[in-house]
Amino acid sequence: MANILERLNITIPIIQAGMAGGITTPELVAAVSNTGALGTIGAGYMHTNKLKEAIQRVKQLTDKPFAVNLFSANLEVFTTDVDEMQALLNKKRKETGIDKQENLVKVNDYLHEKVYLLIKEKVPIVSTAFGALSSVLIERLKENNSILIGMATNVSEAQLLEDMGYDIVVAQGIEAGGHRGTFDIEKYPNGSDIGLIALMQSILDNTSLPVIAAGGIYTRQQLDGLLAMGASGVQMGTRFLLAKEAGTNKTYRRALVKANYQDTVITNVFSGRPARAIKNGFINEIESSGLDVLPFPIQNELTKDLRAAGAEFSISDLQSLWAGQGVGALHKEESVEDIIALFTDKNRMKANLIEHD
Repeated sequence: MANILERLNITIPIIQAGMAGGITTPELVAAVSNTGALGTIGAGYMHTNKLKEAIQRVKQLTDKPFAVNLFSANLEVFTTDVDEMQALLNKKRKETGIDKQENLVKVNDYLHEKVYLLIKEKVPIVSTAFGALSSVLIERLKENNSILIGMATNVSEAQLLEDMGYDIVVAQGIEAGGHRGTFDIEKYPNGSDIGLIALMQSILDNTSLPVIAAGGIYTRQQLDGLLAMGASGVQMGTRFLLAKEAGTNKTYRRALVKANYQDTVITNVFSGRPARAIKNGFINEIESSGLDVLPFPIQNELTKDLRAAGAEFSISDLQSLWAGQGVGALHKEESVEDIIALFTDKNRMKANLIEHD
């Protein structure tokens, strides 16, 4: 297989995960890319105009390659069938001192517009979660010479990505924080529950794609071991949450520093999709209510204002504190440069990659 460093035009086989929701500031993305690793804008929830601003700001801050991460799932929804869940959430809003919301959810989807923006802006690398892009969009991106990276949580997903023409697959183990990319959550309500080591090996054995390992990675020793197993690199999200350049709010940062390894759970109460987060009061209350959580993105839209209030008013019990199983290793804020320095000297990793390519 082609050397991943040459393919992505990077010097360090580390990808910063495209965490949606404001974490991946242009400053974070550019700082990661400037080290020789690959920064990623998390554009899943972004309006096209905001994404354009973010891309152009990253370009001002770095001349290195960077990626944009998109949700392949259709976010378009309009529904009024939210009465019971909205009633419970309105009680939380009253307690918090924010406005009551009506029983209406409307979400627009900007996937096609965002893909065309990436083509216009000549973004070199595009990654996706929650499925594969349509063949039409893949063809457009390929015409733009974009490299496509897809998230997979089982072998079938990885094989589908390969069949659709993706270039690289990220094996997301159950250890990973936030939303993993599981395609079918009706079949896998808690996400496909395979640990990283078994998942990565199974994808290596059953596809010809370069495999990036993701999930609970926070040490240089893990990186070395995964490269020795045949991974072409690693993707890390949680490890960058305490980066000084990240958009992580202060309350979220404090929760990360205080968390132990056993403090995360997989829950769908914030978004309607299974995601790993530090357990808090909101999770406990919704899960104990007996109400059915509404599907993604309806539940995500319903809880959005409460989560924002949690950030604004420094209430950690209202926030979706996404974190992987390695969160217990995080103890302080660091610059991106300092984080990357913990993982490599570049020559050692390049030699390891060439040996296992």
